[in-house]
Amino acid sequence: MKKPNKIALIYNKVISIGHSVSFYLLKIRGLQGGEDSQVGSITCNWPNKLILGRECEIQDKVDFKIWHPFNDESYIKLGNKVFIGHACEFVCNDKIIIGNNCLIASRTTINNTGHEYKINANINLQPITSLPVILEDDVWIGTSCVILQGVTIGTGAVVAAGSVVNKSIPANEVWAGVPARFIKKRI
Repeated sequence: MKKPNKIALIYNKVISIGHSVSFYLLKIRGLQGGEDSQVGSITCNWPNKLILGRECEIQDKVDFKIWHPFNDESYIKLGNKVFIGHACEFVCNDKIIIGNNCLIASRTTINNTGHEYKINANINLQPITSLPVILEDDVWIGTSCVILQGVTIGTGAVVAAGSVVNKSIPANEVWAGVPARFIKKRI
C-alpha cells in the first residue's frame, strides 16, 4: 500500500486546523465542555445549549438544531466518550441526553419533535408535540437510524442499522426494523 504524499499530509493538517478553529468559535458562542474532544465540521444554531462530555468524537456534517433556546428544558447533552458519525442530525425541542460510551453511526437522526394530527384542524395548524429522548450509557445506534420523541434506550442496548425507534428499548437488548422490535438479548 502506498504512503500518503506530502500534499495529502498538508491538506489533512489544514483541515485539522480548520476544525480546531471551528470548535473554538463554537466555544466562544457558548458551547460547554468538550475537553479532549475531536469535533469535525459541525453546525449548531445555539451552541450555548450544547453540552459535550470529555473525549467525544463528532465527525463532519453533524447538525444540532435547537428550536427553543430560551427554554431551560431545551438542550442537547452528550456524555463522556461519545462517538457521533458523519452526517447525523439532532432536532431538539425538548432535551436530548446521550449517556457515556455511546456510539451513534452515520446518518442517524434523533428528533424529539412532532405534531398532533387530529381531524378537526389542518395538519399545519396542529400543536407541536415534544418529549425527551434519552440514550443511557453504552448504547450503539447503527447507521441511518431514526430515534423519535419520548424514547429511552436502556444501558447496553443495540439498535440495528436502518431502524426506526418509536418506543423505548430495555437495557441490553438488540432491536431492529421499521418500526424497531425486539430481536434478542445481548449476551
